[in-house]
Amino acid sequence: MATLILIVAVLAVLQVLNSQERGIPVSTAEVSKTLFEQNVFATGKLEVKDKKEFYADSNTIVTDILVDVGEKVSKGQVVLRTDDSNLAIENARNKLACAELKAKLISGESNLRLYQQNYDLARQEYENAEALFASGAISLKEREEAAKKLNEIEEKLMVERDANIPLYKEQLAQAELVYSESQKKLQKATVVSPIDGVILSLPVTKGQEVGIGTLLVLIGNPDNLQIETGINEVDAALLAVGDKVEISNRALLSQPLLGTVDYISPMAEIVTTSQGEQSQVKIRISVDDADQETEQLKPGYNVSLKIIVNQKEEAMVIPLEALVENEDKNLVYVVGQENLVEEREVETGLSNELFVEILSGLEVGEQVVLSPDELIKDGVKVVTDAASD
Repeated sequence: MATLILIVAVLAVLQVLNSQERGIPVSTAEVSKTLFEQNVFATGKLEVKDKKEFYADSNTIVTDILVDVGEKVSKGQVVLRTDDSNLAIENARNKLACAELKAKLISGESNLRLYQQNYDLARQEYENAEALFASGAISLKEREEAAKKLNEIEEKLMVERDANIPLYKEQLAQAELVYSESQKKLQKATVVSPIDGVILSLPVTKGQEVGIGTLLVLIGNPDNLQIETGINEVDAALLAVGDKVEISNRALLSQPLLGTVDYISPMAEIVTTSQGEQSQVKIRISVDDADQETEQLKPGYNVSLKIIVNQKEEAMVIPLEALVENEDKNLVYVVGQENLVEEREVETGLSNELFVEILSGLEVGEQVVLSPDELIKDGVKVVTDAASD
C-alpha cells in the first residue's frame, strides 16, 4: 500500500514538472486603447413630463364634456364642466359678507374721525374750564361737567379705535379668504386646459356624480417625456445632475434615445422590491430632444437606462479578471518573450462591470493572463489557449 502511494506521488510530481516544462495553459487578453465608459444601469417607465391633473373640489355632477381621449387641446380651451349652481350661491353669499364688513369698516373709520374731532374740541373746552376755574370765573360744578364730557368722548374714541376697527379688519380679512377660496372652487368647476397638449385620460362621463378628489381629466404632452426611477445608494453616489443617459427598448427602438439626469433626490428611502427592502435614491431623467423618434413609445412603457457617469475617448484597458488585488497592490501577469510570465504592479483608474483602466505599468499590445491562479508566478512558462489567439 505504501509503495502504491509513493508511485502516485512520484507520478504527480513528474506531471507537474512536465507541465511546467511545456508551459501552464492560460487564457490571455491584449492591452488595448478604446473608448471607455463607466456606467450605471437601471430600468424605469416613461411618463409625461408636463402633465396636469384636475380633481373635483366638491361633490358635484359632470354636466358637459367637450373633448375625447387623445384629442389635442389648446391653452385656454374649455375641456369639461361640472354643476356649479351651489358653488355660485356660496360664492355670492361670501361676496356679500365681504361687502357688509367693508361697509362696517368704512362706517367705523368715519366714526373714528368724528370722535377724534369731538375729543379735540372737548379737550380744548376742558383746558379753558381749568383756566377759568383757577381764576374763579366758573364754579367747581362747571369744571367737573367739562371733565365728564371729555372722558365720555375719549371712551368712545378708544372703543372705536382700539376695539371696533381692528375687529372689522380681522373679520374682513377672514371673509376675503373665504371668498377667494369659493371663487377658486367656482372657477375649477369649469376645467380649462393650462397648456397645449393632449387629453391623456378622461375617466368620467356626462351626468356622472363625482365626489371630492375624483380625477376628472388628465392633460399632457406625450412628446415631452421623462422617467422617474430609484437607484441603489452606492450607484447614486456616482451620479450628478447633467449626466447623459441612453434610453433603450429593444423591441421598439432601433437605437437608444438620449436623455439627461435633471434631478437627484437629496435623501434615500426604503422601498420594497422583488429582492426585499432596499435603500434607493429617486432620480428623474428627461428625454432631451422632442424631435427624436418617440412615436413608438408611449407613457407607461418600460425602458432600460444606461447612465454615463464617466467617459474617456482613449483609455488603456484590460479585462477585470486580469487584475489581482494583493493587499495594497494591484498586480497583473504579462506574457513576455518565450511565453514567460512577468508580474507587474499597475496603477488603475476608472472601472466598470467588464474592464478596468490602466494608468501606468502596461503598454498597449501586451498580453495579460486572465483569472491567474496560484500556479501563475513571476518567471513561469505558460501556453496561451486557442481562445486567446
